[in-house]
Amino acid sequence: MENRKIWIKANGNEDIATGHIRRCMTIADELIRRGMDVEFILADDDSAHVLRVLSDQDNTVFNARILHTDYSKPEEEFEIFSEFFKEEAPDFFLIDSYYATREYFAGLKELIARSGRNIKLGLIDDFGKNDYPVDLIVNYDISGVKDIYSARVKLLGEQYAPIRPAFSKIDYQVRPRARRVFLSTGGTDPNLVIKNILTEIYEGDSPCRKVLDVTGLECEVIVGTFFEEDYRRELEALSDRHKEITLHEQVTNMPELMSSCDYAVSAGGATLYELCAVGVPTVAFSMADNQVDFAIGFDKLGAAKYAGDARKDHRLVQKIVTWGTAAVDNLGFRKRMSDKARSIIDGKGTEKIVDAIVGLLV
Repeated sequence: MENRKIWIKANGNEDIATGHIRRCMTIADELIRRGMDVEFILADDDSAHVLRVLSDQDNTVFNARILHTDYSKPEEEFEIFSEFFKEEAPDFFLIDSYYATREYFAGLKELIARSGRNIKLGLIDDFGKNDYPVDLIVNYDISGVKDIYSARVKLLGEQYAPIRPAFSKIDYQVRPRARRVFLSTGGTDPNLVIKNILTEIYEGDSPCRKVLDVTGLECEVIVGTFFEEDYRRELEALSDRHKEITLHEQVTNMPELMSSCDYAVSAGGATLYELCAVGVPTVAFSMADNQVDFAIGFDKLGAAKYAGDARKDHRLVQKIVTWGTAAVDNLGFRKRMSDKARSIIDGKGTEKIVDAIVGLLV
């Protein structure tokens, strides 16, 4: 099937980070591979910046248009879409936004009806609390999705996680002794989790250093797109003081970097799914409402360890460091977690999502 037009509406900034655009890029790549005409619909320049940075990392290019609107008020875009639909319209419109409410979709469907266009609607939903008047719904929450949806096509559960193909093709080896750690909070780190972990591990007055042996522990740190400049400088100062800390920006081969690490510390977003697809034993934490159930779900299945919520748990860093240090010589523990994670996340979710989209357009 060729020449079908797909629009994807997603945004990324310092408040909602980069995961929404990242997962939509993964879906877009597969759609384009199958001959679809894909275009991103972005609210603002911040979102365009995220798309550009992530595209540069992947050596890809996407068509995009910027609406210059407030991403948190999508209803204000109706007038713009009304004008668009007079000249052109997508065959399928995929939306990934926390601000796209039931009322928003109802209004969009009414606008589509008035335009006389035949546009199928899809939504990626992270919460599973409301039904939406769409043709296709994706919710890949690993904790178990309650089927409250009335959409014609319902893609529910972890088998629909939109993982980039490269993450499922790694022959990951669990080494007898763990000494290399992958650290990521995604695009932002409002709770300074990375800085606090590094300080706890390497600085002399840390309580953990009095009882835990972290000799030779190396940390591979992902510096997010929206880390503030002052925070970047603090991390650079830590890296300068401790040669074991390596900072990474705009990583071009994330699967390779992940697979080189013996375990990981990650926020409970898209990166956690990617780590599990590779098989890296991971201690996860949450720092946003939509991450809590995700991370707890992985813990319950034995695919990751949940340490707590960075916004509330004042002992989070100590728990993470204690878990990581205890895991250094526990090969069996890390191996069981790695095997379980890879058995859950097969890396084929993107293909399944695109199969469903194509099926709607036949």
